[in-house]
Amino acid sequence: MNHDKRLLFFILLTVFPFVCFGQIAYRMQADIMTKTRMPDSTFQISNGKIHYDKNYRKIIFDFTFPEKEKVVLFDTLMYHFSNDTLTRTSRNMLIPDQSVFHFILSGNLSNFGYDNANFQVGDIEKAKNMVITTWYPPDLLKEYISKVLVAKKDKQLYSITLVDPEGEIMNRQILKNYKWLNGIEVPHEILIATYTQQGPMYQIITMKNIVLNEDGNNKNYNYAL
Repeated sequence: MNHDKRLLFFILLTVFPFVCFGQIAYRMQADIMTKTRMPDSTFQISNGKIHYDKNYRKIIFDFTFPEKEKVVLFDTLMYHFSNDTLTRTSRNMLIPDQSVFHFILSGNLSNFGYDNANFQVGDIEKAKNMVITTWYPPDLLKEYISKVLVAKKDKQLYSITLVDPEGEIMNRQILKNYKWLNGIEVPHEILIATYTQQGPMYQIITMKNIVLNEDGNNKNYNYAL
């Protein structure tokens, strides 16, 4: 199985902006499952755990299925370990402090950081029970995206839609099944549709048994590289 494909859904969970809110929580762990329908209509399933600590800024995946592997994302590199032995490194497009996990810990997913990342707010529309805000990217990103549509439902972030310079939808994420944990609203299910030249890819990401601010077990959050 292609590990980079398996991790693609994490890349899609982050969009370019970065913002840091108050220190509500600093680390999280969760059981995570992904079900992916690839553009060629094949299916992939992955199981494992995720650990993230805002102080260490490493996203650590402990995959147990379809094979046992530890993957550590730090800065711009992705490290692959088998039985604590580094097997390879690759480029990492998911910068930890720009990930959805970082925003969950911030306690504020509402704008996903666009209001603090040089994006310009455009139209704000109401559609049924949702409020949809259009955000326009700074010049350095206009080559890749023309706008981002952020929809809120019941004051919660519901979806993020990226539109390319030709006006076609590139990616849409829907966040569902919010639950309160230590005063933070955490989405436990994320649906993603990604549109590529090879065809659409659909993903369901489920997190459960989420634990915030676990004491001890620092190695799980700061795996030595």
